[in-house]
Amino acid sequence: MLTFTNAAEQAAWTMAEALSEKAFEAMRLAEEAQEKFRSGRMAMRKQFRARGLSDVDASIRWKGTAQAQAAWADQEYYMGQASMYNEAAAAQYAKALYLKGH
Repeated sequence: MLTFTNAAEQAAWTMAEALSEKAFEAMRLAEEAQEKFRSGRMAMRKQFRARGLSDVDASIRWKGTAQAQAAWADQEYYMGQASMYNEAAAAQYAKALYLKGH
């Protein structure tokens, strides 16, 4: 556990922790969106197999649906958010450690 000698160090560390939590939440949402995309694709493949059509046809059809495009867009958005928050948290951690050393 780090000990802080002034309020600026503590504030930077606290901000880093909050940003890190937001990054984890965004990553969780990105994973959920990816799972929606994957499960929808698998369901479409199952339907196509039942009709005697190929998995490739099912995947092509699935990618064109609004549901698939929304899941894909959500996944990209939340990955971007996770990356942004993670980079901001890293900067705040670095700031806290810098302040601790000086």
